[in-house]
Amino acid sequence: MYDCIVIGAGVVGSSAAYHLSRKGKNTLLLEQFSLPHTRGSSHGPIRAIRCCNGNLLYVKMTIEALRQWKQLEEDAGVTLFRQTGLLIIDKPPYEFLTEAMNAAKVCGIHVTEMSREEVHERYPGMVNLPEESKAFLEEGAGTIKADKALECLRMQIKKYGGHIHEEEKVERIIPGRTVTVKTNKGEYKAKGLIITPGTWASQLLKPLGFDPPIRVKRATVCYWKDHIPGSSKNYPVFIDYALNYPSDFTSPCFAYGFPSDEYPGLKKISVHQGTETVPDDRDGCPSDKRVMEFLLGYMKTRFPELAGEKPSIVEWCMYSLTPDEEFILDNLAHHPNVAIGCGFSGSGFKLAPVLGQILTEMALGDTLSFDMSPFRLSRFSNASVKSKY
Repeated sequence: MYDCIVIGAGVVGSSAAYHLSRKGKNTLLLEQFSLPHTRGSSHGPIRAIRCCNGNLLYVKMTIEALRQWKQLEEDAGVTLFRQTGLLIIDKPPYEFLTEAMNAAKVCGIHVTEMSREEVHERYPGMVNLPEESKAFLEEGAGTIKADKALECLRMQIKKYGGHIHEEEKVERIIPGRTVTVKTNKGEYKAKGLIITPGTWASQLLKPLGFDPPIRVKRATVCYWKDHIPGSSKNYPVFIDYALNYPSDFTSPCFAYGFPSDEYPGLKKISVHQGTETVPDDRDGCPSDKRVMEFLLGYMKTRFPELAGEKPSIVEWCMYSLTPDEEFILDNLAHHPNVAIGCGFSGSGFKLAPVLGQILTEMALGDTLSFDMSPFRLSRFSNASVKSKY
């Protein structure tokens, strides 16, 4: 019998299995696909990590997550984090900028407010900002090497005695004081269970009495040639809220960009929108022409030297979005040894070490490191369905 089984080897599930293994718990991590894979939300060369956010709980969790990412680097002897800084751009009335700056002051995060002219002077050629826009730079923000981080987590899980089973799809979960998990290859029992199902949340959780109101979206991610090869290498990550976007786009709508770390000579610039789909039919999802048209117009305005250019590489990423775009982190009703983590709404990767820690605490019955009341299942009162158990 295992101490704990974790279902789903994305970055949050892998982080949970890492925490469990480090605690000396006999841990099994189950993944339905061969690892690594590109079917979920955790793949890709890099992800951004920033502490500044209008929500103070997120700020505190991100500060701790960054500390734990650096701890993982030391534990594994690898480099995962690169400090690039992160620039947030906003337009009047500067709602996003003001909220983030206020949070930074409360939590002691160093930020520098910058005018449009100061941004252009410090980062010539980076981005053409509109009149009246302002920005601030979070110096300590940066990027995490995503694929390398996942590989590192898997190595550390095994190092501490954990077990990883690939290509093993969960077919049935029977909760109880002892949890039974049946897969296409076998049956396992454990004292506790952590479910991190990603975009497959409804399929796994509905038989347990909870049908999460999660929308699955496929986002288009684009990579563009540097006007001057390598010129964006030392630019910060940026998030641009100073947009005029179509009324039918999901709010908040923002563009974002990364320096040319992922593919040499290519900078990643895209917009936070997506097309609704189902996880098992991702490839059959129609491409969102309106998002691409908007993005081409954005590139013409913000990066005029690239006007008329098309992206060199187009990739997809899956998002699991809750109605309020807040996480779901809770124990399953009547089963305190079963913890659920899903609906991370595009913010899960950077916080993965902390999310894995919290889910571990939930499954083991330990004191929680953070207040999880905003993320409870009960806020979705119409999501309860009849359980099989």
